[in-house]
Amino acid sequence: MSDLSTEDFSRFQTDRISFKLYACQQHLKNLQDIELRYDDLTSSEIRTSVEIEIDSFLSQMIGTVDSLLFKINDKFGLTIPSDRIEIDKIQSALSAETKSIDLLNDLDKANQYGNWYWTIRQLRNYSLGNSLISQEAFEVLTNYTKTNMKAIPYFERCLGNLEKLIESIRIKEPILS
Repeated sequence: MSDLSTEDFSRFQTDRISFKLYACQQHLKNLQDIELRYDDLTSSEIRTSVEIEIDSFLSQMIGTVDSLLFKINDKFGLTIPSDRIEIDKIQSALSAETKSIDLLNDLDKANQYGNWYWTIRQLRNYSLGNSLISQEAFEVLTNYTKTNMKAIPYFERCLGNLEKLIESIRIKEPILS
């Protein structure tokens, strides 16, 4: 993991969205490094490390969206209790307050059945009971994405989508920056 500058560290303490995105990038980089070094992510000698990195990557992806939702709740004064913050509740509260009603439209689309964020959530849920380093898990990914895309390129694409989504939302609503 790379050392952070004092400035980055200070920013990450207050900007949890950026911190979570950085954590996603680090876990993905770790996976890419493992793949470069070993070529086969299912090799018994690295299997545990790969599983940890994938699980951490998925959790940080979801955590990034959760951080965004927490920030929206706070900045817009929506007063949704922290244990109840979810995409649909934030959208509903924004709509009820007639505040930036379309702010989460792209996230809502990404969270629809079969789309990239929905798939990330499904893979994380799958990982709660099953290994992500198995033929069954690769078949699950293929089934969800309707492609034969390998895990790391799929994760790269999803992280790019998440970064664009966050940037777009922050441009629409500068108080979230």
